[in-house]
Amino acid sequence: MNNRKAIVSVSVVASVAALVLSLLFARSAVAWWPFSGDDSEVKGQVTELLWEDLIPDDFVQPVNPLIDMTQEEVDKLLDGSEESNARLEKLEAEFNYAPINPTLDGKRIKIPAYITPLEFDGQSEAKEFLLVPYVGACMHTPPPPANQVVHAMSPEIISIPSMYEPVWAVGVIKTETVKSNLAESGYKLEVEKVFPYKREQ
Repeated sequence: MNNRKAIVSVSVVASVAALVLSLLFARSAVAWWPFSGDDSEVKGQVTELLWEDLIPDDFVQPVNPLIDMTQEEVDKLLDGSEESNARLEKLEAEFNYAPINPTLDGKRIKIPAYITPLEFDGQSEAKEFLLVPYVGACMHTPPPPANQVVHAMSPEIISIPSMYEPVWAVGVIKTETVKSNLAESGYKLEVEKVFPYKREQ
């Protein structure tokens, strides 16, 4: 397998893995959040979101063509030819397509999330970080699609709790693409407040 073939193959596998993970967690968000929020922490009108709300209702993910391919078809897809490379690029673009929900732009929202620091250096305070739907996103797995990553900006330095503990994030959400060293996000949150979830008693 030449270098181009290997790189493209890994890229497609990573894209498929990210797609499966993101759909699994996003579409079953309620089941993955067995906690209750404390509304006394938030003053004024706020829209409570789940991660599935960041995906447009009418979006239908393309069917993964790799599922029904024979080994011979897979080998041909990865043979390094111009035709195969063009098809791989098309497949990757389809997998990476992650439309945002334009109706959310400018809303003051509250969303449950895990925090992923942009730097892995024991960082415990920051003004800028990522909000993601599951533990370890962007660290131990391929990043979720852009519509499942929120780039958070706070006017003040906040303390980052354990990455393994969920939080509520409150602020104004913007439908704005932001690229970082970890992931591309389809949303940006102007952070007003971040506070821990409380487990149900």
